[in-house]
Amino acid sequence: MTAWWRWYAALGVLGCVAYLAVPSIFLAQTIFVVVGASAVAATVIGTRLHRPSNRTAWLTIALGTGLWVVGDIVFQWIHVTRGSVPDPSLADAVYLVAYPIYGFGLFLLVRHRWRASERGHVANSAIVMVAFGLLTWVFAVQPSLGNDGISGTAGLVEVAYPAMDVFLLGLLAHFVGSRQWRALSYRLLTAAVLLLVVTDVFDNFSIISESPSDRSLFDVGWTMSYVLIGVAALHPSMRRITSPEIEPDAHLMASFTTPTVVVLTAATLTAPVVMFIEVIRDEPIAQWGWAVLLCAVALVFLVILRITDLLRLLHTRTVQLRAVADTDHLTGLANLRALEHRMWENAGDTTLLTVDIDRFKEINDTFGRGLGDQVLMVVADRLRGVVDDSILLARLAGDEFTLCGTADSMDPIELAHEIQRRFAAPLEVDNMTLLIEVSVGVASSLPAASGEDEASPDRMVQRADLAVQAAKATQSRIAFYDRSMDRDTSDQLIMLGELTTALESDQLELHYQPQVDLESMTVVGVEALLRWNHPNGTVLSPSAFLPTAERTGLIRPLTNYVLTRALAQRGLWASAGLDLQLAVNISTRNLFDETLIEQVRTALADSHCPAHRLTLEVTETSAMTDPVGATEILSILHAMGVQVAIDDYGTGYSSLAYIERLPVQELKMDRTFVGGMIQNPAHAAIVRSTVELARTLGLSVTAEGVEDEMTMTALRELRCGRAQGYHLGRPTSPERLPELVADLDSRLNTATGERIS
Repeated sequence: MTAWWRWYAALGVLGCVAYLAVPSIFLAQTIFVVVGASAVAATVIGTRLHRPSNRTAWLTIALGTGLWVVGDIVFQWIHVTRGSVPDPSLADAVYLVAYPIYGFGLFLLVRHRWRASERGHVANSAIVMVAFGLLTWVFAVQPSLGNDGISGTAGLVEVAYPAMDVFLLGLLAHFVGSRQWRALSYRLLTAAVLLLVVTDVFDNFSIISESPSDRSLFDVGWTMSYVLIGVAALHPSMRRITSPEIEPDAHLMASFTTPTVVVLTAATLTAPVVMFIEVIRDEPIAQWGWAVLLCAVALVFLVILRITDLLRLLHTRTVQLRAVADTDHLTGLANLRALEHRMWENAGDTTLLTVDIDRFKEINDTFGRGLGDQVLMVVADRLRGVVDDSILLARLAGDEFTLCGTADSMDPIELAHEIQRRFAAPLEVDNMTLLIEVSVGVASSLPAASGEDEASPDRMVQRADLAVQAAKATQSRIAFYDRSMDRDTSDQLIMLGELTTALESDQLELHYQPQVDLESMTVVGVEALLRWNHPNGTVLSPSAFLPTAERTGLIRPLTNYVLTRALAQRGLWASAGLDLQLAVNISTRNLFDETLIEQVRTALADSHCPAHRLTLEVTETSAMTDPVGATEILSILHAMGVQVAIDDYGTGYSSLAYIERLPVQELKMDRTFVGGMIQNPAHAAIVRSTVELARTLGLSVTAEGVEDEMTMTALRELRCGRAQGYHLGRPTSPERLPELVADLDSRLNTATGERIS
């Protein structure tokens, strides 16, 4: 049964040959009608045989084809009975009714229900129809009508046939742009329409002159068109010509294929080409006819409509491509690109939690990558349960996921612990129960220093990754980034060599910032701040080079340089009558360096400085890295008489009660809270509670970042011990410090006297 279409095709070709070969004209015309009738029968049989979903379309095509056959019979009957066929005749009426019915069947075959997406194909068809109609009118119909124009029934019929061909040609453009083109049955129907239109054009405009009473090449063209319709209906692929369930935008995109665009471009150019030809012919505009202007206007309107569709398609595709570019294909989460966009939108206020699956490589090696991918999807689903719309969940690569939010949208400590709680329960993956452990690294944006973009996405992701690597070595599987985790880069290695040269060539120098006692309103101490006069002409602050030195042995000679120079300078001031407390910062690596105690002891002895006049500042994070080890070192320093201060207090994650266990005597509140205490009630509450608790525990408090008079006054009212900041004096060279201290004491005493009075 599946070979019927081949037999029918062979018989159809044989019928065309017989039509030209038989000697009798009557027998030839009979063959012509029989072939047409067989096409109708083949269409009905194919519809019943293959049972396509769009049977109505095929039966409508059969009806239109059948009416053409009826027209052929009427034409032959009139010719036999009357000897000639009048123009027009009853056959013409039957033919002209068949065209729209046949065309409607074709349209039903390719339509996609009816949506806005179908509009593109219809508009394409309309453009081709208008263009072909314009050419037909100007170069064929109008010359054939003569000066009388359209008059009477004959004139209407003369115009109706080209109009029907224009209609079918428009459907042909619709066919070519359709997604069903892959079916052979569909291509056969397309060939049938094309052959019909070409044959009609040759016949209607007498391009080949032949007598209608004789067998002609026109009849062969129509006969082959009948055969192609029958073969298309009998071919098994006809059941696949269905209205595909596709997205509207995909249907719209199909209406802009390369062949379609070429055809539309050529069709659009017909109006200006026709007008140009008329101008070259010196044809007056008044004689161009209403059809030329009407077609030109219609083409402009239709082209604008298609351009609008194209712009909408481009916009939709752009949005879709952006979404694809920002999405991880496996889990459907955001990817690194989307994460970077969100971080830029957060404008530097960003907190990242990187979640890494522990021993994920073992899962892949043991069970295969297929199950590993399933684990990643299950982990992604579990992480979705801990975020809301304010937090972006992304998959970076491999087994790393990241949660991104702002300080207001997430509590990193609570969120990290919640993630650990979520993964305490086993995961069900592919009928297997797996206990998946994760490590969480946290990094928050830091204030920029020395022009460095501390909150750039690359730096933030790198820091979170460093933190998660550190978390794998801790029992809690949670770690927070600090500068000690930074790794060397090529620039840092270059800087390391330059820094070694700087130590040897005296490019380093110390500046000193005053510290004011807020009760006596006098300068009682200074903090030594290291500066590097780089050969390129810039002055670098410690944050630009100390992280590099801290990861190498270079931090030891740097610390020794600062201690020796600062204590020696303090001795010079003391000899001149300016006895100040000296504060020196030491890094995490210094704190756990076994030579630190000896360095401090030697520097104090060489400068003849009392130990209690030296304060060593360690960061809160440094002290919490190894509390037991830190307590041991700080206890020895305290026994020597050296004062110990916790620097940048409030930026870490320890409590004041825990720090109370350390042998420290002073807290230095971070400028983040002090600088914003006037405008931010929350910061003011933090400063107030810190001062009160520290006083209760017997600790002194120094406030950093005092930038204005109002902040200083508020701190005095809270009975804060000391303060430093630009309002009280910027870091200055050792030569200028005595003058700065004298001026500052005078100014503060004067201001205090004025307030009292």
